[in-house]
Amino acid sequence: MKGAQLIENGEIVAFPTDTVYGLGADATNDEAVKKIFKAKGRPMDRPISVLVANVEDLDKYATDVPEAVKKLAAKFWPGPLTIILKNKGLLAPSVTPGKTTVGLRMPDHPLTLEFIEKCGTPLSTPSANSTGRPSPTRAEHVMDDLDGKIPAVIDGGETSFGIESTVIDFSNPNKPLILRPGNITKEAIEATINKIVYLKEEEATKANQPLSTEKHYEPKIPVFIVESSWTEAIQKMQTKEEKIALLANETITEKFENEVGTSFALGAPGDLEAANRNFFQGLRTLEQSSATVILAEPYTEGALSVPYMNRLQNAANKKTI
Repeated sequence: MKGAQLIENGEIVAFPTDTVYGLGADATNDEAVKKIFKAKGRPMDRPISVLVANVEDLDKYATDVPEAVKKLAAKFWPGPLTIILKNKGLLAPSVTPGKTTVGLRMPDHPLTLEFIEKCGTPLSTPSANSTGRPSPTRAEHVMDDLDGKIPAVIDGGETSFGIESTVIDFSNPNKPLILRPGNITKEAIEATINKIVYLKEEEATKANQPLSTEKHYEPKIPVFIVESSWTEAIQKMQTKEEKIALLANETITEKFENEVGTSFALGAPGDLEAANRNFFQGLRTLEQSSATVILAEPYTEGALSVPYMNRLQNAANKKTI
């Protein structure tokens, strides 16, 4: 496999996972890991999670692994769950700059697992996009951002989950903290370990701590979350002479198709699995249209609305209409 040879030679390679496309480097090669930061334009002080091919790698690369974490790995690995633990120190320093912890994940994608196995090393792997942009769910999304900056992309078609993994910090086993919500929900984790799990944003709000101002998932045109009626939101944008694109369920996109320039259907009304899976594809498709603004549908019901709204609020930079 050419990609594995590139990794062995200290290069970086983009490849599909079950969540989004990742940009991988040998996690034990510090110079290789630094190439990820350069290609993505990623700040050098931001840690990168590591993909492994076996559950046993938990104990290989982390120390003091709690029994609750082993329960999570047994249930959700391979799958879209990244677990942050105390770092054993076997990985390159650039993977965990200034940190004593490391995030580990075993992806649920046969091509990815085969690739990691053939590389013969864990892969330090953030999403394969320019920092701040919508995450890539297709190989062409990777090329849109990183063409000419990386030597290869392995095309495995569209990813299955469409949003990044749930990230849970277990470095303090007495207070597991979800840093990023995903398809493995807070409720599913709590049911597995019989323990209360906390959400970072909720805890920060309770403590009156400022949330991060870093940009995430933003397309090239502005996104507004529709909190008024769709008719009112569309009319407001029309008075500003904006060219409107809709990102919403298929009933809404069909209803207003003659009043806007373009639209992207996330799926059937209330289908949050489809909405999450199609969200980034929708943003990237609409930003390449003639639209000057995207009006996006919020979801507030159900456990999977949490990761959806996390991505939408970031993409919109909390702008509403």
